[in-house]
Amino acid sequence: MSLFFIIFILNLLKQEMVFCIPFNIPGSQMAATIPPFGIFIENKYQNETKGKGSILSHEKIHWMQYRKYGLLGFYTKYIYGYLKYGRKYSPMEEEARKLSKL
Repeated sequence: MSLFFIIFILNLLKQEMVFCIPFNIPGSQMAATIPPFGIFIENKYQNETKGKGSILSHEKIHWMQYRKYGLLGFYTKYIYGYLKYGRKYSPMEEEARKLSKL
């Protein structure tokens, strides 16, 4: 089965996959949600993925946003908020920080 087919099926199901990666994500990020491919967490933070307010719970909120808005809607809203408010104050980031602590 090809990687493209697997990604296509995952996109249809919108089921997240979590990957620990052995390299740094650019900028000051520890993790990144990149629909439809999955959630990527730097290896050095893999032990910080459990519980409320964790890196993984924050990224899962972004995955929930992707499921809510769809692929194009997610990227449009995220990039617009990022450009207008910056990453820290982007509405989607603020929502992810708030909901990941519940």
